[in-house]
Amino acid sequence: PDFFTGFLKTALADDEMVTEIRVPKASGVGWSYQKFNRRAQDWAIVGAAVMLGPDPKVALVNMGSAPMRHSGVESGLAGGAGLDAASLASDDVDPPEDLNADAEYRKHLARVLVGRGIAEALA
Repeated sequence: PDFFTGFLKTALADDEMVTEIRVPKASGVGWSYQKFNRRAQDWAIVGAAVMLGPDPKVALVNMGSAPMRHSGVESGLAGGAGLDAASLASDDVDPPEDLNADAEYRKHLARVLVGRGIAEALA
């Protein structure tokens, strides 16, 4: 099951807490995390994590009630689309609207941030 179940909600029970997270070191991959916010300490209006390698991964934050993988961008990257795959970041998403950004602006940010992430991961 997914760890994040909604905005600021996890699958942890009231008497549970995370004590350790292990992320195996990946070889032969490039990665990047990009975020856009108004001030350095603010929550990201949109964030994008990109990992390039044999099995590319792309995740977006603040494009819904929980962080999400974007299979469309991942498929584009796996198919060799490179930077052009960033244009798919606004497909198949239903971002929220709030005081920080409307849905169309979040979609624009997703495309830009995924593009920057791909470029940095390739560097």
